[in-house]
Amino acid sequence: MKTDEAIRNIYAEREKFIIIGLTGRTGAGCTTVSNILGAEEFSKLNLREPKTTDFEKNEQRKYQIVYNYIKQHWNPFFRISMTDIIFSFIIQAKYDELFKELVSIVGKDSSDKIKSELEDQNKNIASDYSELNKQITSLYSDNEDLDRTNQVGLKLAYEMITNLSNLQNQFRDVMNNNICFVENEKEKKIPVSTFAHCLQEFGNRIRSHGNIFSNNEFSGKHMFAIAKRANDFIKAVQAHNKEKSNPTFICLDAIRNPYEATFFQDRYSSFYLVAVSTDDEERVKRLGEKLSREQIKALDNKEYPKKLKDDKKFTNQDIGACVQLADIYLYNPYEPTKEKYFVTESVIKYITLIKHPGLITPTSVERCMQIAYNAKLNSGCLSRQVGAVITDSHFSIKAVGWNSVAEGQVPCNLRNAENYLINKDRDSFSTFEIEDKEFVEHMHKKYKDRINLPTLKGRLCSYCFKDEYEEITGQKNQVHTRSLHAEENAFLQIVKYGGEGIQGGKLFTSASSCVLCSKKAFQLGIRDIYYIDPYPDIATSHILSFGKDKSQCPQCHLFYGAIGRAYTCLYTQRIAIKDELSCLYQSSDIT
Repeated sequence: MKTDEAIRNIYAEREKFIIIGLTGRTGAGCTTVSNILGAEEFSKLNLREPKTTDFEKNEQRKYQIVYNYIKQHWNPFFRISMTDIIFSFIIQAKYDELFKELVSIVGKDSSDKIKSELEDQNKNIASDYSELNKQITSLYSDNEDLDRTNQVGLKLAYEMITNLSNLQNQFRDVMNNNICFVENEKEKKIPVSTFAHCLQEFGNRIRSHGNIFSNNEFSGKHMFAIAKRANDFIKAVQAHNKEKSNPTFICLDAIRNPYEATFFQDRYSSFYLVAVSTDDEERVKRLGEKLSREQIKALDNKEYPKKLKDDKKFTNQDIGACVQLADIYLYNPYEPTKEKYFVTESVIKYITLIKHPGLITPTSVERCMQIAYNAKLNSGCLSRQVGAVITDSHFSIKAVGWNSVAEGQVPCNLRNAENYLINKDRDSFSTFEIEDKEFVEHMHKKYKDRINLPTLKGRLCSYCFKDEYEEITGQKNQVHTRSLHAEENAFLQIVKYGGEGIQGGKLFTSASSCVLCSKKAFQLGIRDIYYIDPYPDIATSHILSFGKDKSQCPQCHLFYGAIGRAYTCLYTQRIAIKDELSCLYQSSDIT
C-alpha cells in the first residue's frame, strides 16, 4: 500500500511554499537569521551534532529529532528585502527627479555631492538607473498592482530583484560616505546614516501617498503600497519556481511597519512573522562598533518610537508594534565564536515545525507564555493588552492575570461616551466622572460632536479616563489609570484566593514589567522573569538588579519561542505519531 504517499500529501503544501518575515531592531540579528535561512545546503549550516546518549534533558532529545528531520528536508530561502522594495519605488522617479527629492531631505550640497560621487564611481550609473526605471514603470504603468496574469511581466519582476539590490548597494556605499544630520529631542544635530535616513523618509512617503515625492498629502489609500509590491515580487519568485517545478521558500527581510506585517498574516497561512531579539546591552555593543551613543539613540527613536500620532501611525516605522505581532521569537545572544550555534538551532527548530507540525512538543517556557498571551486578550485596556502568568519553580501555574479594571467595574472598552452624555449610565462611570463639574464640562465639550461622527460606523465611542483627566489637570501620572497591570492582577489573585507563596517562582509577561510591578516581583521572591517586549522603563537597572546579594535578584530572560496562532499551528499534530509511523512502515519492505 502507498500509505507513505498519503503521509507526504498531508505535509505537501508546507514543502512547497513558506514565507518567513523578519522584524527586529538594527543590531538584533535579522541579517544573521536571513543568512542562515539562505544557506544553500544543510551542510553549510553551523549546527552541532546531536547527542545519541547521556542526554541531560529532554530538549537535547528534541534537538536530535529536529536535526535528523531537517537534514532530509532542508531548502534554502530566497531573500527579498523590504529595502529593495522601497528602492523599486525610488527608481520610478527619473534620475534627475530623484536628486531633486534628495535636496528636500539632505540639502542641495549633499545631494549634488552624492550625485557626483556616484557618477565618478560608475560612469554608466545614469543609464543603469534609467534602464531599471523603464523596466519598473513598464510593470506599473497604470496602477500600484502588477498584472500577475502577464507571465512576461512576472519574469521581468523576478530578474529585477537582483538588479535592484546591486544598484541599491552602489547608492548605499556612496550615500553613507556623506554626513547627514537630524535633530534629537534637545534640538541638537546628530550625524546619521544618510542612506538609511533617506530610505526611511521615502518609505514614509510611499505609505502616505504612493510615491517618493514630497509635495503630496496622506490619503490613507497607499498604506499597503510597499507590502503589495513585495507581494508582487513573491508571486514572481513563485512563478519562476513553479516553471522549474521547485518549491518556493522566501525570507522577507526587514519588516518594520506593523500594517505591512498584518498584510501578509492576513493573506498567507504559510507566512510567519519572526522577531529577532537580543539583550539591549549586547545590541548597543554591536552598534557601538560603528555608531556613537547619540547616533544609536537617534536610530532607536526612528525605529522604536514611543508614540506615533495621526497619519504617522500608518506611515512610519514601528518595530515595537511589529514585535508584538510576531508569531515566532528568536533570541540572538552574544556568542564568543562566529558560528552562531544558538540562533541557528532555533531557526532550524521552527522551520522543521513549519514543515512538519507536532514533531516535537513545546518547551515549558513556551507553554506558560502562550497562556499569558491568551490571557491578554481579556484585557479591556484601550491602549495595550498585556497578559501575565505566575508559576512555581517547576512551571506549575499558580495565577493568571491581565491588565484591566478591578473585578465588578466596567472595563474601558465597554464604556460608551454616548451613554455618558445622555444618561451617565451610573453603573459604568465613577462618582467623580458623574459629579465633578470640570470633568463633566470637559467631556461634553470634547465628545458632543464625536459620538455621532459617520466615520465611527457603529464603533463604540470609548475613552481613556487617564488621558482625559491628565488633559484637564496638565499633570501626567500612571496612578490615574483605571486598570491594574497584568502582573499586579496575577499577584493579587494569589492573595485573593488564599494561594500558596511563590518564593523562587517565575513570572511570564507578554510585555515586560514596569518599576511598580518589578518591585512587587522582587518582594514576593520571584526568581525568573520572562518577557517579550522591553517596556520603556528603568525597571531592570534600577529595581531588578539592586541589592547586596545579587543571587537574590530576579533574573530577566528575553522570551524565544512560538506564540499565538503559531503555537497552535506548529505544535498540533496533523496525524498521530503512532499512525504516521504505521503508515510509513506499511509502505516499506518490512513485514
